[in-house]
Amino acid sequence: MISVEEAKKIVIQHVFALSKKTTVQLADGLGCMLAEDIFAPLDLPPFNQSNVDGYAIKFLESKSWKVVGEVKAGDNATIVLKEGEAMRIFTGAMVPEGSDCVIMQERIRREGDTIQFIESELKQGEHIRKAGAQIKKGKLALPKGTVVNPAILGFLSGLGLAELVVYAKPKITLIVTGNELQTVGSDLEPGKVYESNSFALQSALQLMGLKVDALHFVKDEKEKLNACVTKAMLDTDLLLISGGISVGDYDFVKEVMESTKTETLFYKVAQKPGKPLFFGKNKNCFVFGLPGNPASALTCFYEYVYPTLRIMGGREDIFLKSMQMPALKNIVKKKGLAHYLKAEIKKDGVMPLEGQESFIMKSMAGAGAFIYLPMDKENVAAGEPVEIHVLPNL
Repeated sequence: MISVEEAKKIVIQHVFALSKKTTVQLADGLGCMLAEDIFAPLDLPPFNQSNVDGYAIKFLESKSWKVVGEVKAGDNATIVLKEGEAMRIFTGAMVPEGSDCVIMQERIRREGDTIQFIESELKQGEHIRKAGAQIKKGKLALPKGTVVNPAILGFLSGLGLAELVVYAKPKITLIVTGNELQTVGSDLEPGKVYESNSFALQSALQLMGLKVDALHFVKDEKEKLNACVTKAMLDTDLLLISGGISVGDYDFVKEVMESTKTETLFYKVAQKPGKPLFFGKNKNCFVFGLPGNPASALTCFYEYVYPTLRIMGGREDIFLKSMQMPALKNIVKKKGLAHYLKAEIKKDGVMPLEGQESFIMKSMAGAGAFIYLPMDKENVAAGEPVEIHVLPNL
């Protein structure tokens, strides 16, 4: 059994960023990492645009102009303005050639086809967005390695890009084991419990912009589990196995790891919850054997699987956000195991929740963070600073 710190160091040492490239539609690019530099295929904006509703004018000594037409957003402005002429124009519309500036409609008085400037000063180029003001054609728009966020999708769509070359997201397989598990939506049979880990783990992956590519439910039968694992390892980057990793008579995951010649990188971590945690590698497939207890499985996901996937995705900030906050109540703890306590973040500190047992999901449902207490840490007094790991949320 190793410490939390040793286990996380092993993850960092062994996991690597995926290098396979793929092309995705722009709408599917959220959360992906660019695998190539992107250069602007056009000027943005592609033409001189009006920044306001008003009038495009050509300067004269006088402060009045004749309105010779109108240009709306989307129109092709073909008229060339001459001295003493103006065009009614709207925000986003193409500015006619020959325009010196656009006057906001609030700054003029109009009588028929004549407008008059009612203030003291006009500025050359005022309220005109110049072509290429945001970026010039051929310039670097985004470098390789950029993680695509909503603003980037908006920026790239404005450049007319329909596809992106990105690093492929990891292919993930989830195997859920257990004779006691029953599918939700059916009448619960005696001795059974509704299966929940697949819902929790898949949702946690969705919050990361990832998905389970293959989901399997396997009874506690060694041969069937072995066959499922062997097949999954052929075509997956990350294999998650829920349950069957402890030392009971029907816990076969560790035996299957040995029979498939999977290298054990660590097995069992000195922590609570989630001590019977397995991490291994079979060729290019990484494997996590997660505890079957729901709160343990999700805790291990966020503390170990989450950073593994962040490394695979080429991220540098791989762990959950960490900070110090005062505990809002006394915490009883002995030395020997690190503790992850489900907790609620409040304005003046962090509150440990009732129901810390590994099978209880009700407290996990209300948690915004884990309080992390290292192996050698003992009792915590109210007001004492503790390390917290902030959980992702919607």
